[in-house]
Amino acid sequence: MAGYSSSTMKKALVLLALLLSGFLSLGAEAPLAVAAPKKARAGIVEATRKYLGVPYLYGGSTGLGFDCSGLVYRVYIDSFGRAPLASLPRTARELFGFVEAEEKAQLQPGDLVFFDTTGRLSHVGIYAGEGVFIHAASEGQRTGVIESSLSERYWSEHYSAAGRILPPAEYLGIYLTASLGPDMGGASLGFHGLSGSFEASYRIPGPRNGLEPGLELRPAWNSELGIFRLPLVLSLGLGKDLRVFAGPALTLGSPSRAGVSFTAGGAWLATVGAVWTPLRFKLAGQDMAAYAQIVYDRYTDAAGAGDLGASLSAGAGLGIRLGF
Repeated sequence: MAGYSSSTMKKALVLLALLLSGFLSLGAEAPLAVAAPKKARAGIVEATRKYLGVPYLYGGSTGLGFDCSGLVYRVYIDSFGRAPLASLPRTARELFGFVEAEEKAQLQPGDLVFFDTTGRLSHVGIYAGEGVFIHAASEGQRTGVIESSLSERYWSEHYSAAGRILPPAEYLGIYLTASLGPDMGGASLGFHGLSGSFEASYRIPGPRNGLEPGLELRPAWNSELGIFRLPLVLSLGLGKDLRVFAGPALTLGSPSRAGVSFTAGGAWLATVGAVWTPLRFKLAGQDMAAYAQIVYDRYTDAAGAGDLGASLSAGAGLGIRLGF
């Protein structure tokens, strides 16, 4: 690549390797994106009720017989297909790791309720509303697919947690996201500034959580180049974890490093990059996320040659996300 030295390319590869190493983390699955969540939730309950009276069958996931997680699996797969739920687990414990956890008071029809009946989380049902859930019971006075109340003594004592696969009924698909974190790069591959983002986006339902286009303001301070940069970019979320962006940027200050001056360029593609969100969690009831990113800001020297050391940076940080 013209204008880029081999040493600079090596530094860029090291930056990329460090960034990729931050990707290796496990996070909870986000809810399945649907266009009309209230209608979808009603459909889940209706589909579940059709199996009332089907006998209990360990390992069963068809109309011939169900176990508790098999009922959840069959209802959701029949309702939405295999493609968007390719990773839907088949045990109660794994389902709890898959859903987005929520408080009992937040339960809505179609959510999952989990119970500790054996000294560990071992049973799951589908909440039908008004304190009632539908599940495949293996023992007791009634077995098979039945309705039970969360207020019944046994289920009240063994209730453990709740979670959702679908967004809340009032969900509109609009998200506001803010994030902040340190950046690294440059000649020393060390800390060289801070960057943040403020984004408004809309999730379009589809396979693997669909697409999420957005408009994003990405202020960044680069201490090594001595500038403050204000990109305004178009972004596109590809599924749950990956987002790419590109757009113009306003640069305040004269970028220079080690006596070499640079010109901020790129016009409509002054800034491009990608953000990976490997970990999502809740803090004080708010949706939070840890992210890693790689960003290319277009800078050229007096000869018009690009400089990866000045242009390429990687970073990580925390973000807060509000859904409407």
